[in-house]
This record gives sequence, structure tokens and C-alpha cells, in this order.
Amino acid sequence: MIPGMSEPSPAPSLLQLPGTWDAVSATYAAEAGQWTDYAHEALRTLPVGPTDRVLDVACGPGTLAFAAAARASQVDAVDFSPLMIDELVARASREGVTNVQAAVMDAQTLEYPDAVFDAAFNLFSFFFFPDRARAFREMLRVLRPGKSALIVTWSPIERRPIMRIALEAAAEALPELPRQTKGDLQDPEECVREMSSAGFQNVSAHLFTASVRIESVERYRDFIVRSAAPLAVMKKKLSEAEWNAAMARFLDALRSRIPEGGTDLSAEAIFTKGTR
Repeated sequence: MIPGMSEPSPAPSLLQLPGTWDAVSATYAAEAGQWTDYAHEALRTLPVGPTDRVLDVACGPGTLAFAAAARASQVDAVDFSPLMIDELVARASREGVTNVQAAVMDAQTLEYPDAVFDAAFNLFSFFFFPDRARAFREMLRVLRPGKSALIVTWSPIERRPIMRIALEAAAEALPELPRQTKGDLQDPEECVREMSSAGFQNVSAHLFTASVRIESVERYRDFIVRSAAPLAVMKKKLSEAEWNAAMARFLDALRSRIPEGGTDLSAEAIFTKGTR
């Protein structure tokens, strides 16, 4: 490397690109109800009230934003995926929700003044941010003094059978699909350390598990296909015949893992809260 020059930034991963989430936005929104229990636990952990202005960072189709809107004065919901924001805006219009303000925005560069929010949330996307320290500092900056932020991340895959089964079946049936590596922020101590390093005070973490009833292997396959962004990207690259063959292999791999008659599948998450 030439002296004085910095190392080039690594290329973003598939899940760090807005287009990946655009590709799955419509079907992801349709499946978003699966994560409602986590949104309610987030609001139990960090309650909001009728005079509060709330920020939902990397909001996706708005699972947390709409739950918070029923309790708060205003919710600002931001995401770097334009089509996720479109889905949120469409839902707000359908349901007559007028106190959710949506915008396309990078979590690492929040376009808000300092100290304007009474609470800030991020559900299941902080580990995707290329510069998490910067994203933490941005959440801290826009909070009013004495107010708190909450991030929700996943525990290791062994504690998330609802996702582990799909990953194992995909590895068997879809070798062309990029393999998922171990994610960051999968340990409470790591979460507390990173949030504290960004300047948050009184940081603490707890574990929470929710379960989803899977009625059949076909329903589970559909749930995964509709909510997994890498599969949406893969589908765009294949012909209809290739995609149908891939899904048949995937379904066969799932049959040995999902009992007839369905089952309950759970996932453990880490809830980490800190105060400005």
C-alpha cells in the first residue's frame, strides 16, 4: 500500500445493500407479524408515552413503529430500503395511522438535530451496519438527555430453531446460496460493551424468547422464502424452471426436519438498553 493512504473499505455484504431488502420488501411486510412479540417486549422494556417522540431505526415495514404509534405522540421510522419505506407508508394509509413519519435514511447518518427523541429503537438490523460504533453514536446524539435507546439482536443460531432449520436445509438443498456466517452482537456482554463504548450509560441486557406455530412444512417453506432476503435475490437470477426445482429440493430437505402436523419453533433474542 502507498504510504499515507488508508486501507480501502471492504465491499458491502449482500445484506448491507438496500437493493437486497427492496427485493423482499412486499413479502417481508406480509410476514412481519411473526415478529410482533419482539416489538411488544421492546416496548415493555422501554415504555413510551402519549407525549413522546420515538425513533425506529432500520424500521423495515414498521412492526415496531406501528406498535409504538399506538402509544406515542409521533414515530419517525427510517430505513435505507426505499421499498421497505413504501410498504410502511402504504400500511399507514390503509390503517389510517397519521402519527408515523417515514423516510429513507442511513442509520449511520441520521438526518435529525441533536436531542429530539424521547426513545429510540432498532430491531434485528444493528449487526448489518458496516460501522456499528457510528450508528450507536448517532442514536445517542439524537436522544434527549436522560432518554434511552434499545437494540434487539439475535442469540446464536443454536437458540433459534425457527432459523436454524432453514439454514441447515438450505445448506443441503441450495449449495449455490451464500452461507450465513456467525453474526455479531450475539452475546449480551458484547452488546453491553459496544453500546457502553459509544457513550451510553446504565447499559443492561436481557434475553427473550418467542415462538411461532408452524402449521405445515409447506407453510414454513413459504414463510422462509417470503422473509429471507438472500432467497429473493437468488430468485431474480434463476429461470422459473430453475427456481421451481430449487424450491422442490428445499421442501424435500425441510420434510425431514418439520414433523407432520406442524410444530412450534422459537427464537431467542437479546434486548440491550442504554441511556444518554
